[in-house]
Amino acid sequence: MIPRTEKDEESISKARGLQGVCWGEEYERMIGGMLYTPLAPELIEGRSRARQLTGEFNASLYGDVASEKTSQQREEILKKLFGRTGQSIYIEPPLFVDYGCNISVGKSFYANFQ
Repeated sequence: MIPRTEKDEESISKARGLQGVCWGEEYERMIGGMLYTPLAPELIEGRSRARQLTGEFNASLYGDVASEKTSQQREEILKKLFGRTGQSIYIEPPLFVDYGCNISVGKSFYANFQ
């Protein structure tokens, strides 16, 4: 069992409410701010999942798809990638994350314009 502080317990409790979390002992160490092994299978799987989804998100810009449909596709991907989302979220590509599951955004969120 990992010795935890009250702050660790709070972080872990919040993480339990997120979707797409690559749960395991090393994930708990990571979000608790402890030393962890980034090569733990669950963390590798979590990063791989994030790379797959961000690859789809970043590629969705291309093709002869209407901009409204592209926006819908991107929002669907973000809802899979992020731990918690509100309605009407929009992020300009490119987007890169390590895990994505630790990200929460609210309604009418817009980001990443250069």
